[in-house]
Amino acid sequence: MASGPGDGGHLRDRGRDELLAAALRGLDEQLRPSTLCVYLEEPDGSLSATAILDTALGFAVTPALPAGDTRFVSVRAYREGRPVVRDPAQSRRFVVANPSFVQHVDTPMMAVAVPLRADGHTFGSISARWMHARNLRPATVDRMVEAASGVAVGLAKLSARHGTVEPPTVPLFVPEPGSARPPDGPRNSSRFLLQLQQLATELTAARQVRDVVAATYQELVRPFGGQGILLCLEDRGRLRAVGASGLSSQEVGAVDGLLLAEGSPEADAVLRSVSTIFRPGELAQAYPGLGRYDDEGPARAFLPMVADDRTVGCCVLVLDPDRVPRDDELAIVMIMLGQVSQSLKRIRLNESQEALIHGMQRVLLPRELPDVPGLESAARYLPAGTGTGVGGDWYDVVVLPGGQVGMIIGDVEGHNLDAVGTMGQMRSAVRAYAAEGHDPASVLTRSNRLLDELGGDLFVTCCCVWLTPETGVATMASAGHHEPAVTREDGGVVPTALPVGPPLGVAAGTVYRHKDVVVPPNAVVALFTDGLLDVRGRGAADAYAQVGRRIAAHAGEDLETLADRLTGTGDPPARQDDLALLLVRNAGSADGHRRVARATVHRHDVRRVAELRGFLRDLMAAWGHESLTDELETLMSEVVTNALIHAHSEVDVLLREYPDRLRAEVRDNDPRPPVPAVVLAPDDSGDGEAESGRGLLIVDALATAWGSSPAGRGKTTWFEMAVPETERGEGDERDEGDEGEGPDGGGPERGNREVNGEADGG
Repeated sequence: MASGPGDGGHLRDRGRDELLAAALRGLDEQLRPSTLCVYLEEPDGSLSATAILDTALGFAVTPALPAGDTRFVSVRAYREGRPVVRDPAQSRRFVVANPSFVQHVDTPMMAVAVPLRADGHTFGSISARWMHARNLRPATVDRMVEAASGVAVGLAKLSARHGTVEPPTVPLFVPEPGSARPPDGPRNSSRFLLQLQQLATELTAARQVRDVVAATYQELVRPFGGQGILLCLEDRGRLRAVGASGLSSQEVGAVDGLLLAEGSPEADAVLRSVSTIFRPGELAQAYPGLGRYDDEGPARAFLPMVADDRTVGCCVLVLDPDRVPRDDELAIVMIMLGQVSQSLKRIRLNESQEALIHGMQRVLLPRELPDVPGLESAARYLPAGTGTGVGGDWYDVVVLPGGQVGMIIGDVEGHNLDAVGTMGQMRSAVRAYAAEGHDPASVLTRSNRLLDELGGDLFVTCCCVWLTPETGVATMASAGHHEPAVTREDGGVVPTALPVGPPLGVAAGTVYRHKDVVVPPNAVVALFTDGLLDVRGRGAADAYAQVGRRIAAHAGEDLETLADRLTGTGDPPARQDDLALLLVRNAGSADGHRRVARATVHRHDVRRVAELRGFLRDLMAAWGHESLTDELETLMSEVVTNALIHAHSEVDVLLREYPDRLRAEVRDNDPRPPVPAVVLAPDDSGDGEAESGRGLLIVDALATAWGSSPAGRGKTTWFEMAVPETERGEGDERDEGDEGEGPDGGGPERGNREVNGEADGG
């Protein structure tokens, strides 16, 4: 911290510098260390380098040590009030554990630090390091303790006489004994190297313009007695203020947007690449009528900012009139300002690239979610808090054939333009396959094959959920993505036990499976990417369970409120991954039993139709609809037999219970719709098409309604039967996800696996 003005402060600083310089010279003559430094305490308890012996390695001394960071021997000695020694082996282990300090401890060194303590107060510490030293004589530590005691007594006297002794903004570099240069003489190379190193370190870590401004103010403005800074970059013939510190908003606004063609010190700095410094009263003489600055106020410097051999902007420095930089100091300022200019150019380029990626992300994500009666939905996308920040996460909602609603969540690995491009391709592919009528497993199988054909090298996780609002049945499939969270009425989460296949792009021949899960009335279905999971200190499974509990605990809230709750409580800079969230609540499934059963019949295996009839008899008895058994068997036999004969593929049967009706869907791979034959010609008696047409006449007569709709490369033939009034509301509720077992004896998962294996058949 810089000392205050006035005679007291000046005498205190001079006395401090003379005291420390004498102590360092004395220790250097006796101990001949590679580096020697005095650290004094700051008001916040940290330690700052105050005086450094100007040796060959003097500039490599760590200039600031955080309060409480006992990894450093200087901090330990200060906090513990005793000498601390670190031998070369320990220093090597220190660097291995803390690689960022290799610039300060580039070779194994012997290090010793002793506290500066007098009158019950510790002012700081003195530290010394020796390269390649293997042994330390006890007399060395004793000599450092003796010198530290003398320094501490002197600091206590200065403090009692002039006030608190604080470290300067830039350390004092003390010439080694025999040098003719006084400690307060011209700036030496070690001091400059230290400042440049610190500025370069902070600018390298800068991610935003405000980081550059803060580093510039700390490492460039304050050491030269500056009071404020304004950084401007050229933009299409005008100056744009990109950052400022120590200036009023009026002063910044007066320069922002300034035409470079105008005669002004800012424009001349850019157009003529000249550095000018004006003391009070000189600016009005050089630029009459300027009016932007108080001419009787502080001194001001107008400096060109150069990057890649061209002037890219202007820096305005506000200076103390009594501390205007000398010519040699101004040269150092310009070198450091070049580093600042390069950092600003890098950040502006990164911002342009990020804006491009953000724009692509916005275009590729849905502008709004579709309005589906009885369905509430909300979605969020948030970029990561570090790096480029935009990746390949996406969400989508698609209205599907047959009244279903498709919910999709996906995540492409990486956070760059390639990830966003792959996301756009996969979102379009999944959406297109879903609109064709494919089930979730088939959509993932086809999308996986497409990704392989496109030649991309990025993996993609994706989860698809097809929800039937009337029944609450959700058909789910996942490619490497964690299962959705589905809330229960009791505040828990439905265990979906979803079979998860590998991510898209891992294996081109992967066949994915889906599973039906019953979504309770008014439950929330939440699909999200890894950015919502807080895995710090816990595994992914625990993090997923925590998110599920949070969703279930607030499932009754408005979905927009719930989405804000889930995404708005974290610290964005700490998020390492982008986040996509999709929430859906089905208010249309509040009535009815919401029961579902499915079965699969192998291709050409007409004999299995008899087993299917037995399955239907048992199912109707369990559901309490025995009166529909005979007609249901007849209808299902006709439709399934027709599909087996003409589609040459497995046949997937799905039966759903509604409050007032049963709906049967029979899917095959033949795209041709079934046509009933009303009148047959005499020569049509042996034609297979005519036979199937006569069977469909039976379907037309017995079913309440029937029809056919496209389903991917094939079709779905459906029919409905009215449930008698006396049977409505009967039958026990099934557990979530309960399904009838098909005639192949394998249950729904085995049936799904075999159907999907022939998804391209027909």
